[in-house]
Amino acid sequence: MPIPYRMTLPSSSKIFLLCLFSIGLQLAFAQPQEMLRGLNALPVPKGEANRVLSKQQQVLNLPFTDDFSYSGNQVDPSKWEVSDVWVNQTWARSPITLGVASFDGLNRFGRPHLGSQFGNDSLGDVLTSLEIDLSTASDSVYLSFYYQAGGWGEMPGAGDDSLVLEFYYAPDSNWYSFWQNEDYPNPHWNQVMQAVPDSFQRSDFRFRIRNYGSKRGALDLWHIDYVRLNDQRRYNDTVLNDVAFTRPHPSLMKDYESIPWWHVNQALNVANRFKPDLRLFYRRNSDPNLPRPNRILGEFQIGFQGSIVQQNGAPDGDLDDTHAENVEVRFPVPDTADAGRPRLNFINPPYADEFEFDLMQTYSGGSEIYSSNDTLRRKQVFKNYYAYDDGSAERAYEVRNNRGGFVVQRYDILVNDTLKGLQIYFQPALYDLEEQEFTILMISNASGLPGNIIYESDSVYTAQYTDGNFYHTYLLDTSLVGPVSSGTVFIGIRQQNSDPLSIGYDQNNRGYTSAFYGELDDMYQSFLGGTLMMRPIFRYLPKDLSNTENLVESGSLEVYPNPSSGVIKLHYPRPLKDLEQAQLKVFNLNGQELARLAPEEEIDLSHLPKGLYLLQLHSTNQQGLWQSKILIH
Repeated sequence: MPIPYRMTLPSSSKIFLLCLFSIGLQLAFAQPQEMLRGLNALPVPKGEANRVLSKQQQVLNLPFTDDFSYSGNQVDPSKWEVSDVWVNQTWARSPITLGVASFDGLNRFGRPHLGSQFGNDSLGDVLTSLEIDLSTASDSVYLSFYYQAGGWGEMPGAGDDSLVLEFYYAPDSNWYSFWQNEDYPNPHWNQVMQAVPDSFQRSDFRFRIRNYGSKRGALDLWHIDYVRLNDQRRYNDTVLNDVAFTRPHPSLMKDYESIPWWHVNQALNVANRFKPDLRLFYRRNSDPNLPRPNRILGEFQIGFQGSIVQQNGAPDGDLDDTHAENVEVRFPVPDTADAGRPRLNFINPPYADEFEFDLMQTYSGGSEIYSSNDTLRRKQVFKNYYAYDDGSAERAYEVRNNRGGFVVQRYDILVNDTLKGLQIYFQPALYDLEEQEFTILMISNASGLPGNIIYESDSVYTAQYTDGNFYHTYLLDTSLVGPVSSGTVFIGIRQQNSDPLSIGYDQNNRGYTSAFYGELDDMYQSFLGGTLMMRPIFRYLPKDLSNTENLVESGSLEVYPNPSSGVIKLHYPRPLKDLEQAQLKVFNLNGQELARLAPEEEIDLSHLPKGLYLLQLHSTNQQGLWQSKILIH
């Protein structure tokens, strides 16, 4: 049998091909790549993190119920001890009712747990009830709650990450574990039904839920909803009887969460900018074997400065006839399928400048347990910016290998105007954002794709954290900015450094925007579906700029010697007598606040470990923020 002929290459050719293959691999790995990761911090609303939560002294009685549908990010102090869990309405997918409590690796100030920048997964958030009197319980005490892994945030890992339920036994002052999820993290909602043993049915009963995972940020997420503790229950008492909304009130605008009013009012086809009806989400939590509770959906009001602009106080009562129990359902308001039902209409209303509508959605027919989950409220804001996002960051967006490349979003500008700047929510990240530079640019439209650069700022900006406020405002070179013609443009930033910039990413408003990244001759369209938290501002500076911490006057706070051993002298932008109520705040590079001090000519930070820190001076009336980096060696 003849030996098959095999073509061989000389060794030099083999080496050449291997080199080409190696270069190809390097080029493949060097191309820009977008990714989402868990958050390293969360923005805390002003006053929320420092709000004092007084512990309820009186022992609670049965039933104990909480569905976390209230406003604010902290748990109800009349039911829970002060906790690091994050109450919100946007992080979970299709919750049981409006609002959940989320467990992650952040404290209640929205920063990673102290001492947890590195290391293995360990205990994260703890949600502990106040004392509950179970001594008079008649029979069969059960605790139940729903839980979901990940949601719109990062999924926990299999094996190491877990959610645990524990009961407190006062006689020996110990906590005992009664349940933990033993399966792989499940993105669907599951219900826990746990009996409370007779020996734990005491007048000083407490329970707590804890998570184990990464403590470096909003990672390895668990969400819980509808906690119920009561007697006279059974293991199969799993049906919840509480019809409730499940998602926040949507925007009135078709394509944006917010837009300048004068853009709407001067544009053609104004009616096309608003939704003719709103799509709301609710869930009929009820027993399908019992008589069907009737709910009259679609009662809404839209108000302006105390006056009602539109309302629908007498909707039809048969809209829910075909809605299934115990699943999330979407329905329209107004119900435009019925003849004579007026659609939403805001053509040429007599408003000017900045303002907001007060929106309310509810239903009638009774509330079984909670009234707070029966009503949705929202302020529809019209200022001087375009916004796709709803103001909530569920993940952080990064583009790697994008040095010199752009990250932009498409905006359909309704009228000619002047671009004044860009508001961005930069996520405190694994990288030192304070060293990351960028420019602001605007690119023309070429059949739906970025075309040519219309404008790029001469100024080079550095990313700023924004405690207490999502957005930092970056103002353009005003002497160079020209008018923006109506139509489609792409606005965003060009990265100057190799490390990625972490931008807040809204996962709820999916499909609103077209984001692109890379370079004009090598660009990519985002396929992730969410929204970058970038907002272009027009015509004038934001009116509330002077009343927020957005405006940073770098270099006004002089620190010396720098570097130092920790004892430093300071030269302030104002006389010390004018800064009596001001505060010095010290942050590490993860954005954790480490210290608050009164302004003095000399301060001692020698107790801090060696490293780079950010020193900020917050003025008395919050009308200014000055900062400087300090290096302790």
